[in-house]
Amino acid sequence: MKESFFIKLVKYFYGINRPFDEFTRSIINEAGNKIAIWLIVYLLVSSLASLVIGNFYDNSNVAFGLMFSNITAVLIALLYMNAVVHRHGLGEYDYDDDTERKIAIRSYFIQNIIALVCIIIFLVCLTLFLGADFGFIFFTVYTILYLFIIYLGYRRKFK
Repeated sequence: MKESFFIKLVKYFYGINRPFDEFTRSIINEAGNKIAIWLIVYLLVSSLASLVIGNFYDNSNVAFGLMFSNITAVLIALLYMNAVVHRHGLGEYDYDDDTERKIAIRSYFIQNIIALVCIIIFLVCLTLFLGADFGFIFFTVYTILYLFIIYLGYRRKFK
């Protein structure tokens, strides 16, 4: 049976190398449908709210607030999908050969780098929205600590 693009994306993003059975495919599709429905509702409500709020406040503040809330919604969606994958043990797999292990390691690092970029964008939007000055040192220290945590997770999961 041919896999959908969404299933391929979930398998690549979460480092799942084994084939899905019908039950697992239905769980992932159900989670994806829930995420899609809530994101559509959220985008509709946030667009209407930004139109109303834009009449009372400066449009640049509304745009920053909208960017901040959209990034927050995407992070929540990714966390939900991550919880579904880990709840059903889909990320845990004994690797048959070295190529499967390398693919899992590569997807692990890609997943965490994408999460790091999303978090940094979230922090930048938060900084711009609140008008605070965290400075370059804050982002540098946070990035170094996050990369260290990625390395510790790599050692725990793959060594």
